[in-house]
Amino acid sequence: MKIHEYLAKDILRAEKVKVPRSYLVTSEELAEEKSLNKCLERLGFPQVLKAQVLVGGRMKAGGIVVAENLEKSLEGIRKILRMKIKGEEPYGVLVEEYIPHDTERYISLSIDRDVRDVVFVYSEVGGVDIEEFALKHPDQVVRTNDIRELPKDLQEFANQLYEIFVRYDLTLLEINPFVLKDGDFYALDAVFHVDDSALFRQLWAYEDDKETNSFVPFENGEIGVIGCGAGIVMATIDALVEYGYKPASFCDLGGGATNESVYAALERVKKLCNKAVLNIFGGITDCLEIAKGVINFKNENPEFEIYMRLSGNNELLARELLKQHQTDAVGDMKELIERLQKDTKTLKRGVSDVL
Repeated sequence: MKIHEYLAKDILRAEKVKVPRSYLVTSEELAEEKSLNKCLERLGFPQVLKAQVLVGGRMKAGGIVVAENLEKSLEGIRKILRMKIKGEEPYGVLVEEYIPHDTERYISLSIDRDVRDVVFVYSEVGGVDIEEFALKHPDQVVRTNDIRELPKDLQEFANQLYEIFVRYDLTLLEINPFVLKDGDFYALDAVFHVDDSALFRQLWAYEDDKETNSFVPFENGEIGVIGCGAGIVMATIDALVEYGYKPASFCDLGGGATNESVYAALERVKKLCNKAVLNIFGGITDCLEIAKGVINFKNENPEFEIYMRLSGNNELLARELLKQHQTDAVGDMKELIERLQKDTKTLKRGVSDVL
């Protein structure tokens, strides 16, 4: 699960890593202009305005701007909030104090499955073109699982990052760039990826966004598709297409879906069509939460058709709850397709031809 920069920096700050003073501006804060003006002025100028998106390349797309005064800052915030960067609308704009610096460095931590350890990647050169630099100058990039092989002046900072990496169940921690100011390292940017399998103990990650699912509508679709993982959603779409159905949506609830997120996903599908297929395998996802979301939605939308495959974590409790509300779920995709075909009378071929 990717985490927005503002939340990653909140964690760094709490763990005593130096980060610039900042203020997160969303559309709601922008509407309160008098209060916003005071906050921006308190940060001082110049300021760095940074689009809060989960995709890369935001600087080259115009999603990072330096503002010299209040007027330019407000203008830049409005512009960024209206942007789409690689199709993603910014969650907000992180407005930061500008940290003067002469050089930028790079460091990251990730899990290397070959060596079965956390690996540091470090370069004296950081910034937007680090990937290109690493390809041209591989001898100037240090890759090691031994912190003692990093420069001595960096080891304490690297150890701080290592402890954060482990404590917060990260699979990637990237600081690009970090700079030296008054004897302290400052993280000017931060990228965190949290292990999906550990989200049950990292509930702070859900504060990152209003929605934890990925939703893509399709034109002229007839049946919404919802699942808990991009792979299972794509496989479900493929199966439906094989039988002549037109999917209306791609919706990945992500790990640890809640009854609220299930209800919200069904609400979005309802705007596209009058039926949905839910393909749920409960690992980190609690099937009981899925069932609660479905029941809440069906209580308010009894005419909406739901076909559900459910297995895994708390499956039996979920099935029992669904039965109490005259709803059920099947155990595999073969049975789900058969039930869908029976109800829609679109038997195009035998299930065994595909599954």
